[in-house]
Amino acid sequence: MTQGTLVPLNRTEHMFWAGEGYLGSITQPYLLRFDGPVDEALIRLALRELTSAYPRLRGVVVPTLLTYKLKLLPDDRLIDQLLDDAFRVVQGVDASSRDELLAYQNALLNEHLSMERGLPWRARLIPHPTQPALIFSLHHIIGDGRSLIQMISAIVARLGGQPIKPSPLQSHSMIPAVVPVKWTQWPASIIAWWRNGRRDAQASKGQKVVTLATQQSVRFTTSQLHYHELPCSPAQLRAKAKQMGTTVNSLLTAMIANSFLARDAGNPQAVAAIRISYDLRRHFPKDTAPEIGNFVASFAVRARHQPSLADQIKSIETQVKDFMGRYERREYAVPQLLYELLPVIGRRLYSFMVLKAKAAGKLQDVSCHFSNLGSADFINLPDAKVRVTEFWPCTQPVATIIGVLSLGDKLYFPVIHQTDETAPQTVKDFLQALDRELLSLVQAGA
Repeated sequence: MTQGTLVPLNRTEHMFWAGEGYLGSITQPYLLRFDGPVDEALIRLALRELTSAYPRLRGVVVPTLLTYKLKLLPDDRLIDQLLDDAFRVVQGVDASSRDELLAYQNALLNEHLSMERGLPWRARLIPHPTQPALIFSLHHIIGDGRSLIQMISAIVARLGGQPIKPSPLQSHSMIPAVVPVKWTQWPASIIAWWRNGRRDAQASKGQKVVTLATQQSVRFTTSQLHYHELPCSPAQLRAKAKQMGTTVNSLLTAMIANSFLARDAGNPQAVAAIRISYDLRRHFPKDTAPEIGNFVASFAVRARHQPSLADQIKSIETQVKDFMGRYERREYAVPQLLYELLPVIGRRLYSFMVLKAKAAGKLQDVSCHFSNLGSADFINLPDAKVRVTEFWPCTQPVATIIGVLSLGDKLYFPVIHQTDETAPQTVKDFLQALDRELLSLVQAGA
């Protein structure tokens, strides 16, 4: 890597850049709360070392003759200057109060982050003698949730005395994970993609997608995050999933789907369309999968009214297996290559298409985007002097986003939505209904 290296944007990053500003800054402000004081100078040092170790954290978006690319700034005194802007200590917020932390995290979610002039991340330390909090917010053009968690883990480890390992610049492209390995496999890939598209269109014909939206907005305004803890422990949920012969992910997906469907109980055409993230790194050739960047695709399962929760789980698992098989057989090569034409289409035209789709209510025709981040227990080293006690992930939503993450004996379940479309009370009612069903299920098992 040379100073001023230009890194092409992949198709996901071009999409983010086209939506930048119109959706708001597409950031991911993750909040950590600790069980003891942390040193401000050490936090700053960790962030500085992280910016040196991860080249993409020095990336700014620059125009080229025909498109946009990420320019990696040299690791010099300019970074020190920009760090003073990117990292700040927040006064006037009580880090022991969840309500005040939530209000501040919401404010940061809706705050503009310039990708053209400054560092593509922000960090906010909220001091407290016993329960300080740290928000690390990464622009999505720099990396996906997996990338961000790796960076946050490096910060926490550095607070415990562990050095930050360099993360060299890697390939930006998704193409190696989706195109057929051999040219002879292309005809089958194209035919399968065409057949899958026809079958999916036929299956969804006449269905009504149930959402939490109380109205349709023709433009993007602000977003809102809700904190929520599920009323059971990770161990209880794992035990119940094992008892039912399924996984925690399938069980939660089915219960979320049923909670949406309960909002339109009398409609046989009602469907809960749940978009699920799918990490493409597993499909890269051996030993070539990149760590930092955007390499996540997605697919949507469509849940209809079922006689029982077990039937709903079976239906969802069948769909998930089908979609995962398509990726494994590399049947998404055609749409992936079409997305690679985004630089040719240009940001202006693609932004126009995004806004038109939003106005028509067709940008994200799903009930929610559900992402299971798994266990975050690894973030606390065995001999850590200061431990993370709460972890609230967050990102800018298009459709409503629901996440789940376990830490210790708690299940964190944040919900993020567009403020102008979904009323906060609707979210609270939805979560209360989900809690009742989950608590009833766990207690019945006990």
